[in-house]
Amino acid sequence: MVLMRMVPSRCTAARPITCRRITCFRPVSVVANASRLADVEMAPPDPILGVSEAFKASQDPNKMNLGVGAYRTEEVQPYVLEVVKQAEQKMLAAGYNKEYLPIEGLDAFRQATVQLLLGKDHPAIKESRVAVLQALSGTGGLRVGAAFLARWMQGRTVYISNPTWGNHRNIFGDEGIKWEYYRYFNPETVGLNFEGLVEDLKAAPDGSIVVLHGCAHNPTGIDPTPEQWQQLADLCKQKGHFPFFDVAYQGFATGELGWFSLSSRNVK
Repeated sequence: MVLMRMVPSRCTAARPITCRRITCFRPVSVVANASRLADVEMAPPDPILGVSEAFKASQDPNKMNLGVGAYRTEEVQPYVLEVVKQAEQKMLAAGYNKEYLPIEGLDAFRQATVQLLLGKDHPAIKESRVAVLQALSGTGGLRVGAAFLARWMQGRTVYISNPTWGNHRNIFGDEGIKWEYYRYFNPETVGLNFEGLVEDLKAAPDGSIVVLHGCAHNPTGIDPTPEQWQQLADLCKQKGHFPFFDVAYQGFATGELGWFSLSSRNVK
């Protein structure tokens, strides 16, 4: 950065000429601040978003983007569900005044969420064993959950599926929580490696934290069957594991919300 200052020199009657001097200042504070960030490394590109970028760059007329879990039109544009449009119209007609929400979030939204996940008659709700917080999107919710685990469940290892979404490793790792993989995908059958999954969770120390995916959420698109979910619930109870669900695609697998919530409802 260069700062210029115009300074008139001494002038005499014999030489009525204005002389100018340019003074350059080196902003020491700016240089120092820049040097403090000089060693910050560029984060690696997100593999999922990388697929989307490759999709945009492709000129193939038959291209399809399978990287992001979202409905698309025949023109490959985002498809907004009619129910979403109707909900937006209701919100607009209600004339909400955009008041700040309580720190835990909108109460009606929180109650509807837990009933959607567990069912309104779930024992955990009736016994007041449920705490609900509204967070900023999925990654924000994961971050809040990881911070809670780092503070109140110190020393425990988090087990995440292989494969999983890239933010899982970063979120738990940034909170100083050790993480390990458990087997999930079987490339030979292109299906769930359920035997390997069970073996790994049995071998994990008692009381470990297990990140589980709701329906249609694992990057492979593979879900356990209802019978397998029940076995996983029994195993977590037997080992004292702490299930940590990441759920984002309610009803995407079958069109029925009950199927997506089966996993979380089995774990009581």
